Amino acid sequence: MGQHLLVFQSLALLLGAGLIALPLARWSKVPDLLWFMAAGLLLGPRVSGLVNLTEAPGVSTLVVTGGAVFMLYEGGRAIDWAVFRRIWQGVALLAVLGTVLTALGVAALAAWWLGVPWLVAALLGAVVASTDPATIVPLFAKLRLPPRLAQLLIGEAALNDAVSALLVVLVAGSLTGAVLSPGGIVVLGLRMLVVGAAIGLIIGGLVQWGVAEGRRMAIWNAREAAVVSALPTMALAYLAAVSLGGSGFIAAFAAGMVRGNAHALGLSPSEGHQVEHQSFLWHLGTLVRILLFGLLGAEVVPSALVKVGWLGVLLALAMIVLLRPAVVWASLWPDRWARWRPSELWFASWVRETGVMAAALASLLVVERVPGAPEVAAVTTGVLVVTMLVQVPTTAAWARRLGLIAGPGGELGTEGGDRHGG
Repeated sequence: MGQHLLVFQSLALLLGAGLIALPLARWSKVPDLLWFMAAGLLLGPRVSGLVNLTEAPGVSTLVVTGGAVFMLYEGGRAIDWAVFRRIWQGVALLAVLGTVLTALGVAALAAWWLGVPWLVAALLGAVVASTDPATIVPLFAKLRLPPRLAQLLIGEAALNDAVSALLVVLVAGSLTGAVLSPGGIVVLGLRMLVVGAAIGLIIGGLVQWGVAEGRRMAIWNAREAAVVSALPTMALAYLAAVSLGGSGFIAAFAAGMVRGNAHALGLSPSEGHQVEHQSFLWHLGTLVRILLFGLLGAEVVPSALVKVGWLGVLLALAMIVLLRPAVVWASLWPDRWARWRPSELWFASWVRETGVMAAALASLLVVERVPGAPEVAAVTTGVLVVTMLVQVPTTAAWARRLGLIAGPGGELGTEGGDRHGG
């Protein structure tokens, strides 16, 4: 079979398996991400061999990098500036300091339990340090949580994806030969952060200005222009930032934050544009999640999963019981502006599902053949399975136990509804 046909077959089978997995997830109450990953493992080159992109690594890189960029763009759009500006200190502490502390804690445990080199352990810590907005945003939409608490965790999940991606880039660079001193890593990280954020804000702002209703230059305000404006925004932000030495992931996040808060900037597009834009991104998000988790499953080496997958289970349990509560309290206790209540801190201590960004980063490391990537992917798989099976189904019950849900049974509220403007 020609290479182009094999690529087409692999992608088509992953999407088809995802289509089958969606109703299975609803029927079984098991998160669909785990079904996507299981399908990828069964279809992958080490089981049935029906999905095999090893001869076309460029396709895998494109899918995984594009998926990560999309998820960061969507994470930026999840930020509600009206609430965020009142609690930004807590979000910044939890998303930046908390992510670094989580990565260091996971790295220390991995180096101790596995005896792997410190950089490989640090790479694993950076990959699994992020939480998952794709999981908690729809979950919170079903709960009447206090708006500031919901936005704290949504903001953390959105921003720590970018922080985690930046940490992975820095650690992977050191593993592949870019030897830097600790000071050099800090300087490089700050430069990537500042340049990426600036580029993302500029490009996101320019595109949003071009679609804003009532402006003379709003030449893209037609409903069908939603697709045309969404993909170039995230792609241009990523490419421009990388070409200028910044982080493309940070740029995509910043561009999404501008576009998701158009109303606060006075640059809201027409109602038709908003509807089309949101609908397009929702459907595209489903495809991205199917492909990212399917590729992660296909790239997992069963022998590595058997050898070190148990570490993922232990790490997940350690993160749930010990590491996450310690990180939340250490990060938010200094936040005297918001004055977080103990019940809010205990709820935040439970919500830290590992998800799409971790899958994307693990897959990207495997595709790029970074040293230690197969082991990192196998351990990440274990962490994903445990956090999805343990934390996702119990979040609502924990919120009720802490008295955080307003209204009978935590039925659908208004705080979690989508308010994005394109």
